[in-house]
This record gives sequence, C-alpha cells and structure tokens, in this order.
Amino acid sequence: MKIILDKDEYNAVWDKICRDFLFSPSYKSNNDLWLSIPMKSRKYRLNSYFSEEQEKIINSILCRVNARDMYALDWQHDCFIFNPCEEISLGYWFHDAERNCNVYFPSYYPDGDFHFFVSLDWSLGLYGHPWKEEMIVVGESLIQEFQKVQSILDITQI
Repeated sequence: MKIILDKDEYNAVWDKICRDFLFSPSYKSNNDLWLSIPMKSRKYRLNSYFSEEQEKIINSILCRVNARDMYALDWQHDCFIFNPCEEISLGYWFHDAERNCNVYFPSYYPDGDFHFFVSLDWSLGLYGHPWKEEMIVVGESLIQEFQKVQSILDITQI
C-alpha cells in the first residue's frame, strides 16, 4: 500500500473522476446521477454496514478478478494505491509520523464519505455513495462475482 501524497497525482485522479464520470459529490443534490459510468455497471443498495467477514469477501473477489494494483479513494482524505491481495483489514490505520497525523484506509462500505476502489486502467471498480448507501459495481467479471455473494453481503440490486 502506498499513500498518494503527490498533489499532482491526487488531483489527476479526482479530475478524471469528475470529468469522465461526472462525479457530483454535493450533499444538497437530489439527483440520482451522482456518477455516470460509461461501461457495464450494476447498482446495489447497501442494507447494512460491512463486517470484517464481508470486507474479506469483497477483498478476495477483487484479488481474484484483479490481482494488480488499484486505487483506494476516499473523498477529500488520504488516497492510496494498493493491491487487493494485501488483505488490508477493516478499520486499518496507522500514525504518519512525518505529517503527524493518523491515516485511515477506507472500508469498502462508504461510511460517511465517498469510497472508490478502482483498477488503475479504470476497467473495473466499486464506487460507494455514503448517504444514499449505494454501491456501483463496474466491470463484467466483478458484477458476476457480486451476484454470487449478494445475500452474504446484504446488498440489493437497484
């Protein structure tokens, strides 16, 4: 896992999401189109917070379908490049002595902020909306895997 601290890289990633996916993070918006995905996707309602077991299931799915580095993006917080095969535990954090702050790795459940987990080539990913309690799953292989564990994850297709 690596924190994206370089401001240019951080801004380039968020600029791409805003430009190419029409990301609209406004809490005032009633618009259902908070994100426009130009590829095959499926939207799910998140019925409960994810447990450690559910996080591990999602992590193992990501590792199977994309054992390469991915972005872990937490809106207006530290963002990361990570490999899902690292099996980062739910609630993982550490103290960054250089910046004198705590750094928190986001959960797959968007618990208060937008959480996006996206392959570096942008072909698959999970896009989570915090107050709508929704997740958009992108990419055929990832969609298929989520369909298999939908009841275990306690998610409902919208």
